[in-house]
Amino acid sequence: MRPRMTTADVLNPPLPETIAAERLRQHLEEIARERDNAYRALQDREAELARIQRIGKVGGFEVNFREGFKNRRSPEYLMLHGLPPEASDETHEDWVNRIHPDDRDDTVKHFFDALSGTSEDYTAEYRIIRPSDAETRWIRVVAKIERDKNGRAIRFVGAHIDITDQMLVRETLRESEERFRLIADSAPVPIWVTKLDRKRSFANQAYVDFVGLPYDQAIDFDWRKVLHPDDLPHVLQQSVQGEASLKPFALEARYRNARGEWRWLRSESQPRWDPIGKHIGFIGVAHDITVAKQAEIELRQLNETLEERIAERTAELESNETRLRAILETSNQYQGLVNLRGELLYANKTALDGIRTEARDVIGRPFWDTPWFSTTEGMSAVVREAFDTVLRGEAVRMEMRLHLPIGERDFDFGMRPVLDRHGNITGAVPEAVDITERRQGEEALRQSQKMEAIGQLTGGVAHDFNNLLTIIRSATDFLRRRELPEERRRRYVDAISETVERASKLTAQLLAFARRQPLKPQIFNVGSQVEGVAQLVRPLVGGLIEIAVQVHDADCFTVADIAQFETALINLAVNARDAMNDEGRLTIAVRKVQGIPSRRTQSARGGDYVAISVADTGSGIAPENIDAIFEPFFTTKEVGKGTGLGLSQAFGFAKQSEGDIAVMSAPGQGATFTIYLPRAPSPASDKEAAALTSEAATTGRGYRMLVVEDNDDVGQFSTALLEDLGYIVRRVANADAALAILGENEFAVDLVFSDVIMPGMNGVELAGIIRERYPGLPVVLTSGYSDVLAENAHRGFELIQKPYSVESLSRILRKAIGQKLSGGR
Repeated sequence: MRPRMTTADVLNPPLPETIAAERLRQHLEEIARERDNAYRALQDREAELARIQRIGKVGGFEVNFREGFKNRRSPEYLMLHGLPPEASDETHEDWVNRIHPDDRDDTVKHFFDALSGTSEDYTAEYRIIRPSDAETRWIRVVAKIERDKNGRAIRFVGAHIDITDQMLVRETLRESEERFRLIADSAPVPIWVTKLDRKRSFANQAYVDFVGLPYDQAIDFDWRKVLHPDDLPHVLQQSVQGEASLKPFALEARYRNARGEWRWLRSESQPRWDPIGKHIGFIGVAHDITVAKQAEIELRQLNETLEERIAERTAELESNETRLRAILETSNQYQGLVNLRGELLYANKTALDGIRTEARDVIGRPFWDTPWFSTTEGMSAVVREAFDTVLRGEAVRMEMRLHLPIGERDFDFGMRPVLDRHGNITGAVPEAVDITERRQGEEALRQSQKMEAIGQLTGGVAHDFNNLLTIIRSATDFLRRRELPEERRRRYVDAISETVERASKLTAQLLAFARRQPLKPQIFNVGSQVEGVAQLVRPLVGGLIEIAVQVHDADCFTVADIAQFETALINLAVNARDAMNDEGRLTIAVRKVQGIPSRRTQSARGGDYVAISVADTGSGIAPENIDAIFEPFFTTKEVGKGTGLGLSQAFGFAKQSEGDIAVMSAPGQGATFTIYLPRAPSPASDKEAAALTSEAATTGRGYRMLVVEDNDDVGQFSTALLEDLGYIVRRVANADAALAILGENEFAVDLVFSDVIMPGMNGVELAGIIRERYPGLPVVLTSGYSDVLAENAHRGFELIQKPYSVESLSRILRKAIGQKLSGGR
């Protein structure tokens, strides 16, 4: 501002020199103010720049090479490297010592190579160890190298940037991608990724193994070369239509694998999109459905109305999923990833849908405690044991039935270890295939085969019984002739008796196969019993067959029907004799085993068992007959050489005794049949293991008997028979009438003889009421067949099976009365 002029100034104007000096002073003051303002602005900008550098973790530096290494570090550089302010001019050696030992040599070499080169640009990435906190940090260097006219480096100026966070993210991404690549390579089904030009950019190990080519050739392989000619036209058409729709689509066709086998594959393709929604190709996965296809064809041939149903599942992908995660999400298998602690890291959409839950509800939990297994009794422990096996480097595979929110489902479950590049186990990949529909198809096939077997069984029974009835009918016709000599009469009577015995054995074998034979289980020493049976077998097999008994464990006890057990062994021995043409070696062995191995359609079973094996050196069993040998009336022997019921009796006895029977054979190499029976503890005394002793037949001696029989013909015959034996008989037609008589006077009867099958209350129920109301009153039951007896035995009551002889009836009745007399009432 110009000074105000006064009156004195007007009257005495200043000299020109004074005016010039004043103007110069004012100009200098103006320049000083502008300088001060510029300096303050510069300080503000420098402060702002320093703040930005601190935020961005950037520090500047300068190295002057004119006189050795002269370093100058900015405050931000010192903060970045964890250095004190006095280290701003640190030495070159100080910088070298701060570099991480693993990166030091390469970093220093790269630095000097750059200085001795010609480029002005310099970049580097390495790790340092900060002196202030000993923390390792990643540093990126961006700098310029100033050179003189001869190209010698004279000055080095640039910035250090802390990129630790970016490097951690990069390493995490690399580990994630490697982990999911390992999952894809662990999957047992081919998986691939294609681009818009239909060329594959990725294929997993199962894909490479199927085509049998190196990876580089496998991803360029033309699938049309191995596509079945009959499937080629429709597959090409459906493929073009599916790709054009930009929606998920599936194809089914036959392909020839690297071993030259034709396999049915179901491929499912899912479109791929980039982050902005542009279509960039497809993700595909193929499942081998050969077994299901073959079952479908076989079922259609057996029953036109029965078809295999194959459930289709497609997984909907989220747009932000990574490529390999999206590959897994297209699979219709249940798949996951478990760490070394057993915690679930990943589960695909199919697996989550199976329990109707979200990933957040199961991730991080122990795999065996998740809803896939926790709702099925005992399954968590099974999966935990499987995981421990995988940690030892072994793969696990089993079939299991799970109770899931979507219902009860059958699975083919497997778990295998995940290995890193050094072969170390880093986790486990569990996977499961839903085989419920396949199981249902197999069950339908078995039902159809069962109906066929029933037809064969009916024909066989009719044939054999008609033969037996023919003998009886002919013999009775001759017995009606008055002029028949006594010797011929006795011969026909004996023929009828023998034929009835054969018919009884035939029905017993049928019931044994059907597991409906009333058994009399008792504890016995298997080894001792086998040695006794071997003595019975010797005259049956002939002198040219050597019999060897090998009892590996002397104290093998079981609970079963001894008579049925002996019959089963004899049947096996006779079959072996026929297979060896009466010459060879028969070995019967007894040993303790843990569990029953899987066989036929049955899975393995745990527990303590006694294994009784019968091995021969005969002709063996043809592979096409191995599954049919236990069917009733199935035989490869000549007509008249066997009924085809021997093996079916052994099969039924083993099953009804809560065991099983297995067979191993090859043509020309003999056969080994093994009966598995549940192992029992050793009895307290020999008396427990002893078989029932027989008593001689005797008469009734006037004992009073109440007969309960609803059939008039049988009732009249039984009454007459018992009266002939000396009993005083009273007969009623049902259980209510019998209880009414006992209610009037329980001491009017010495024994109750009742049929099992009657209208209303059956014989077993009647016997139970009598035991409860009238302790000590003996009850003897009789029946030709009863599902009540087969399922519940006879609850400790004496039982005589129809048809029975006079001697056996008399013996059992006298035994029951004798027990009454000895015990009192």
